[in-house]
Amino acid sequence: MIGVTIQLPLPIVHYLDVTPFPLMMTQALLLIGWIPIFGVIIWGLTHIWLDYKQGQYGKSLKWELLEVKVPQDAINTPKGMENFFMNLSGVKSGITWRETWLLGKEQASFSFEIVSNEGRIQFLIRTLDKYRDLVEAALYAQYPEAQITEVPDYVMELTTEYPNTEVNVFGGEIALANKPYFPIRTFEDFEHQGEKDMRFKDPLLPIIEMMGKMRKGERYWIQCVIRPPDDQHWTKDGVAYLNKMMGKEEKHAPSLMDALGESALWLPKGIASQLIGFGGGEAAHGEEKKDDFRMFRMTPQERVMLDAVAEKISKVGWKTKIRFLYAGPKKTFRKGLMASSMKGMWATFTNQNLNGLSLFGPSVPKDDYFWQEWFMPQKQKNLVSRFQRRVGNASGSWQMLNVAELATVFHFPAADARTPVLTKTGARRAEAPDTLELAMGDEPHLPNWKLETAEAKEEERVQNLPPMPLQVPTPSIPLAHRYGAVPSQDDVPPNLPM
Repeated sequence: MIGVTIQLPLPIVHYLDVTPFPLMMTQALLLIGWIPIFGVIIWGLTHIWLDYKQGQYGKSLKWELLEVKVPQDAINTPKGMENFFMNLSGVKSGITWRETWLLGKEQASFSFEIVSNEGRIQFLIRTLDKYRDLVEAALYAQYPEAQITEVPDYVMELTTEYPNTEVNVFGGEIALANKPYFPIRTFEDFEHQGEKDMRFKDPLLPIIEMMGKMRKGERYWIQCVIRPPDDQHWTKDGVAYLNKMMGKEEKHAPSLMDALGESALWLPKGIASQLIGFGGGEAAHGEEKKDDFRMFRMTPQERVMLDAVAEKISKVGWKTKIRFLYAGPKKTFRKGLMASSMKGMWATFTNQNLNGLSLFGPSVPKDDYFWQEWFMPQKQKNLVSRFQRRVGNASGSWQMLNVAELATVFHFPAADARTPVLTKTGARRAEAPDTLELAMGDEPHLPNWKLETAEAKEEERVQNLPPMPLQVPTPSIPLAHRYGAVPSQDDVPPNLPM
């Protein structure tokens, strides 16, 4: 039996003997208890300062809302949107400490929206004005026939005052049901294997059809706010999961505390190994032996999960916030129907063995119980306000989706979609001719270049005509006959009859 004796100084021994324990704890709290309290205060003040500077920075930004129309006969696939999101990832910038804490700068965000106002469906993209050219170039590269026009913002048409006697609101935010490195169903899973041409069964068509059935005064909005992460460290958890499934040993760099602990415990560990047996020290500390045959004992389901996680973390990820909103007149409000349709839509992207999209409970306005009615107006106000401001971190946390998952949630319907309610352009738009002139600042309108060209050609033709010879007309009747006089024989020309 080995024992350790610690000899304390006499003043400390006397203090412990004569001081009651409650008084001892009170004095300890007064002596060092202010340190965590002061730390919490400093942490709160720094975040208040950061929110203030980010608010100022946000007010200085200029936004543009773009409507995208794709011709009905154009070839549209979600793969094009996946490439679009890949190109858009170039907006990520390295933000310095000064830009974060003194200027409040954040990574640029975008909002992709599917909107139905009284049945008219639009596909909208909200972007900073300085990134408009980038967005248009990336879209035209994938959809050359697309038409992109700037439209006024529609979100301010809805009031934020609730309870309201005329309008009612229902909606919520969407969150991942599992860890972020597990993928949802992507567009490749919706290709029907039984058909010869592998036709794509668009998961958005059911909800678009429902959005087209909005009545007078009803609105149905879907919003997907994305922002590039500061780094792609979210993939590290996925790599750790893969290593665990394959039986690989994770190597961690020893920290300073680990090194000090090893040096301090080498003697007790040696004595314990001698008492238990050779090599028993490691077993006593619970260190597991490496399993080299873990891969050969994996079930088919585990192999599918392994491949799916590896596929998701191999692509660029975006911080994502998805929310939906339904608003309508209070007399004809159809909450149950819209809630069921929206739940069914998000369930379409669910893979039971991997991940799915589900409602984030705290953001949904509910009135099932009397205590939920107390907070329902505030939740409705928060939902509308966050939709109007297009913020991502106001409620809950960001969700991590890669470019393939984003393209599955937001894309333009395929060319073979037979949904009649889609607002598409029926004609293609060509570029202007090279000879078209531009209007100057003082011109009220563009000149008619076709008419001017025709007039110029006619004038040039007239100028190039040969000169006509001068002809003097010869009278056919003598002048004397006109005035009743009879001319003499000498006055009559020989070629004229008398």
